[in-house]
Amino acid sequence: MIGVNCDNPDSHSVMSGLVADKIRALNVKGVTDIVPAFDQIAIHYDPIQWISSSSETPYDEIVGYFGGKLSGMEVVLDATDQKMMRIPVCYDQKLGLDLEELSSILKRSVSDLINLHHSKTYTVGAIGFAPGFVYLEGLDTVLAVPRRSEPRTRVPAGSVAVAGGYTGIYPSVLPGGWHILGRTHASLFQKSETCGALLSVGDKVEFEPISIGEFNAQQSLGENQ
Repeated sequence: MIGVNCDNPDSHSVMSGLVADKIRALNVKGVTDIVPAFDQIAIHYDPIQWISSSSETPYDEIVGYFGGKLSGMEVVLDATDQKMMRIPVCYDQKLGLDLEELSSILKRSVSDLINLHHSKTYTVGAIGFAPGFVYLEGLDTVLAVPRRSEPRTRVPAGSVAVAGGYTGIYPSVLPGGWHILGRTHASLFQKSETCGALLSVGDKVEFEPISIGEFNAQQSLGENQ
């Protein structure tokens, strides 16, 4: 793992994504995957490719290599490096399955919870758990609740939920224990040769509230395409 230092903690994920791109551009032998997440980057590699005649292990060899390459590398954060994605979300209680329960727990009205959620700008800190599942940083502290005591076995695709200080979007039907506030018709992951995850680490996200009628119309449109 490589740690990424940045004066602004809010930019850690953005810097991780930029450094990961720099590492990919090096086309290092034996490196099979590069995964940025929050303020760290995981480099997956084939140790067979890094066996040498010296007494150093493959791990020592690749750590030394990247230490030399990254020590003089300059990464400049620019506003154009951050993609902004606006995602429509329906917060109707038919789709926001946990809104009433959270309202009771937090002693805040449902409308307050919805406003707190969609009024923030989020940053993609990591992608994991399932292809396309994003961990979004920037959640209002009021909504920083623990996971549900009883996870669901089937969370609907597109569910927008909160847990543990993050908000996330379920890209497909999955088991999960996050509190569901609403749902989007946006496709977070498409398995194909040219398209994968909709979002990348460091991207910015804003949620735009839509009505249940708008959601149903967009859902029907997507199903007919």
